[in-house]
Amino acid sequence: MNKFTYLLMATCFFCLGPMHGQVVINEVVASNTTINTDEDATYQDWVELYNRGASSVNLSGYGLTDDATLPHKWTFPAVTMAPNTYLLVWCSDKNRAVAGQPLHSNFKISSTGETLTLTNVASVTVDAVTVPAIPSNISYGRIANGTGSFMFIQAVTPAAANGNIGYTQVLSPPTFSQNSGFFTSGFNLTLSTTTPGATIYYTTDGSDPDPANLSGTQYDYRNVYAEHPGDSEGPILHKTYQSLAYNAPISIVDRTSQANDISTINATYKHSPTYLPTSFNVFKGTVIRAITVKQGALTSPIASETYIVSPLGANRFTLPVISIGITESKLFDYTNGIYVAGKDWDDWRDANPTLEPDFVERGNYFHSGAQYEETANFTYLVNGVDVVNQTVGLRIHGGESSTYESKSFNVYARADYGSDKMDYKFFSNLNETNFDRLVFRNSGGDFHNTMFRDALNHNIVRNLNSTIEEYQPTITLINGEYWGILNIRERRDGNYFKRVYNIDSADLDLLENDGLAAEYIESGDNTDFLNLQSYFQNNSLVSDANYQYIKTRIDTDNFMDYFIANIYMDNGDWPGTNVVYWRKKVPYTPSAPYGEDGRWRWVFHDMDDTFGVTADSYNHNNLASATATGGPDWPNPDWSTLFLRKLLQNPTFKNEFISRFADLMNTTFIPSRVISLLNELNNNLLPEIVEHQARFKSPATIDDRDFFIDFETNFANQRPAFQRNHIRSKFGIPANINVTLNVSSAAAGYVKINTINIKDGTDGISGNPYPWTGIYFSGIPITLKAVALPGYVFDHWTGASSATTDQITLTSASALSVTAVFAPVAVAQSQPIYFWLMDGNIPNNVPLTSLASTFETNGIDGNIQYQSCLPGYPYTSADALWRKASMERRNNPTPINYIPEANGGAAYAAGDMKGLQITEPLASGSAVNTMIFNFSTVGYKDIKFSFAAVNELTNATGILIDYSTVSGTPVWTTAGLASSTLPLTSAFQLYNIDFTSITAAGQNANFKIRLRFTGSNMDVSNGNRITFNNIAVHGTQQLGLNHQDVVSFIVYPNPTNGILNVGGTNGEVDFRVYAMDGRLVKSGKLNTEAQLFIDELNSGLYLLQLTSDGKTETKKIFKK
Repeated sequence: MNKFTYLLMATCFFCLGPMHGQVVINEVVASNTTINTDEDATYQDWVELYNRGASSVNLSGYGLTDDATLPHKWTFPAVTMAPNTYLLVWCSDKNRAVAGQPLHSNFKISSTGETLTLTNVASVTVDAVTVPAIPSNISYGRIANGTGSFMFIQAVTPAAANGNIGYTQVLSPPTFSQNSGFFTSGFNLTLSTTTPGATIYYTTDGSDPDPANLSGTQYDYRNVYAEHPGDSEGPILHKTYQSLAYNAPISIVDRTSQANDISTINATYKHSPTYLPTSFNVFKGTVIRAITVKQGALTSPIASETYIVSPLGANRFTLPVISIGITESKLFDYTNGIYVAGKDWDDWRDANPTLEPDFVERGNYFHSGAQYEETANFTYLVNGVDVVNQTVGLRIHGGESSTYESKSFNVYARADYGSDKMDYKFFSNLNETNFDRLVFRNSGGDFHNTMFRDALNHNIVRNLNSTIEEYQPTITLINGEYWGILNIRERRDGNYFKRVYNIDSADLDLLENDGLAAEYIESGDNTDFLNLQSYFQNNSLVSDANYQYIKTRIDTDNFMDYFIANIYMDNGDWPGTNVVYWRKKVPYTPSAPYGEDGRWRWVFHDMDDTFGVTADSYNHNNLASATATGGPDWPNPDWSTLFLRKLLQNPTFKNEFISRFADLMNTTFIPSRVISLLNELNNNLLPEIVEHQARFKSPATIDDRDFFIDFETNFANQRPAFQRNHIRSKFGIPANINVTLNVSSAAAGYVKINTINIKDGTDGISGNPYPWTGIYFSGIPITLKAVALPGYVFDHWTGASSATTDQITLTSASALSVTAVFAPVAVAQSQPIYFWLMDGNIPNNVPLTSLASTFETNGIDGNIQYQSCLPGYPYTSADALWRKASMERRNNPTPINYIPEANGGAAYAAGDMKGLQITEPLASGSAVNTMIFNFSTVGYKDIKFSFAAVNELTNATGILIDYSTVSGTPVWTTAGLASSTLPLTSAFQLYNIDFTSITAAGQNANFKIRLRFTGSNMDVSNGNRITFNNIAVHGTQQLGLNHQDVVSFIVYPNPTNGILNVGGTNGEVDFRVYAMDGRLVKSGKLNTEAQLFIDELNSGLYLLQLTSDGKTETKKIFKK
């Protein structure tokens, strides 16, 4: 019988005989992450049924349940099991019961244990099993097959007979008396187990503990290789690792005085490796790894802890610490070790006795692929505390840098190893906490220089229109021995794009270099790219129509920034290599979230050969290299310059390219900013660099490193002038010109020039920048836009233009100066009071119960309270209902309803935006997923509520809206609303709810709005959702005086020379001072003496608005 027949479908035919208990629950999997997938290619729990009888059985009407009170929680369709056949029921919560198709229950199996029951039509129990807690990818099944007792099974057999090997229990790892960490003095470590009759085995050398290795295992290695023709090989040497049976406490001490061990093994192909620490002892911690073993039981997973003993304790290192515990032969064995030149090098030398090595990909460390992935323990210590401790897979990462003394690792979290995520916030600039892959990088081509060049470049360009790789330097220990500085970096592969852009690997084209060789196709295929390349080769882009077509194939903003940055930084190992580009495999979809529109984008990657790598690289014309024809295979063959060459044929693109280049040199690449970032990274490494240099003799001396840093500093200072010369030479531009921008008042607004906002927060700009001067190019159009801040409007330009439109374009052959003049708003206008910006600050994959507003004008947070239709929400990742009926972050931005002034004036940037999703099920019984918005409208009238929303395949047809204006328990009503039901659509649309006719909505400290959903069959759970974005509350300020019988606040003296005292305060008081024309001129909180200083204001009449404890009063004041 083909087992897949019963995995994918069940044959239906009439059953002539009764069941008589012949169908049994035969095998159960409660946590499936690697065993098998359903028809949706997802890993799901499952129950295997087996018909052990001689007749067929019709299961129509039978029930399967994990709740004894609901015997038919899920009901079988008309499915018949022939004798001696198996049937899988996926316990996926997908609720699919169609005969002839894969079966899915409406529940999942708890990995912590529960009872599963199979009942007949009459609800009589046919079979039941109490399932204990089952580890991932282990089953609980009958041995002997179909009739025996339940046991734990390692060799899982879906839809097939169970094997004969089972275990009565799954052992837990030993308990350690101390967790990983730093200690100022030694101590005795005890290991223990609560399992009677069990034995603990452990290692102190980092190897996997194994009862069969008590006598030790020897492996070979070599320290002297035939580097050059004629060199002799050194002898094969030997080392041993072994396991120990635990029978007494283990002494944990500072092991630095002990002889160096694996650090004395040559990791290069050098004949005379001078870097090996033969004259001093490297620092050493201790890695203890242990297992629990018992006859008849499944051996426990390995538990590992790292102990660092030093008089300095946690101050021993100034950087976080990576501790790798690994069986050393996996790294250093002559034949199979992945960290050494080894046999592969010797085989190459034997075949090529007269060749110099130069750079040849020969050596064990060039092995690639899953077969060369070695398991190890990864422990990560931050501020002396272990925040990650798990088994991972390691492979060697890199090209030429794989031959270096210290090597980079690709690090893989896999369910097979215990967890498919590394759950920690490794990077301060990212809120992500779930990484399935990382790189521990040796700094690549900069390993022998500064150790941070690539990270510096990524930091410089982090705010451009491209993807970067985040960076965190660390100290690394391997099996306790000091291994110097490695940098944790994001690994840019298919998993990265799933995490950042929600693109599955099957939907991703990810290519490197020319994209032709199989090794350059990381994901998907190269068909679309080769088609695009052909279009570039065969069509002129002088035509605007052709250029507009190209803009549907590539993200030209991304392409422009990517090429400008690599040109400016003088990347010498580019554009023919280190090129990475990607797209989602869909037709061009302009309304799609950022990254999902089907266009090609480029990634900043491996920028080691840049930024002053040689003393005079600041004057190298990399623009000429990046646009050349007839270049060599390296670094700039024709295919690598084709796109930019052809795009520059188009006048629009050419002018935008030149203008964007000028913009970035005036901000992102401005020397003061670059040198500040350089110093920050360097200062972070300085406390550790001496020990690292001593360990690897890289660079040769500390003075050499200082020399390389001087190169970088000189490059930062010198590059702008040379780069401008290159641009003028390339495009025939006669001169640079100074453009000076000013504003009538920095409090009233700012100017945007081309692509950059001249305001605090823009790269290279801080504080009040006006008047601001940038260097641009004569004859190249410059676009200026005046942006008014709240309370002001643009009036006109002065200087080089007297236009009254807020956006102008100027083309000048000489220096120009222009000022934007703003005027106060004459009357109060509707303005944003609250805004919810959906960005990366919302934690990912975390069910939310509330979400605070990101912008508010009154100092009082608005809040979204979320009520799930499922009881017990929110759930953890261990729960079957995790992320069901959930409110959480989603990668689905939209510019609809985006309000720049509610985000610091920042223009909409899809790459920075996310969304807020409500996931299925949308209802359960009478309960419906509900969002309640709580906020104060004190001081405002004419309230309006708006948001963008899209229905992503749920059964909901609309959004129900009502509101409450009372304090305490809400009283929900729809009175006064034009409509209380908002129709949902499959594309983002703007929803505006107008409360201006509802007086009680304004001046209300307890206003609430409730959103729910309507539709049929909303209790289904197919992984779909409704996504919200850019939620805003608008209102008009109330500036009139309060007329109240009882005055809460007393303001004196009034008139005043500049100091006001406020009496009657109770707690914190917010104030706002308005000019009589409605301009907000001052705001904040009263100081602890309840005094307000207004000395800086001009003489005249003002309105003072005071707010405390939800109550607001407005008073006239006169400044003398």
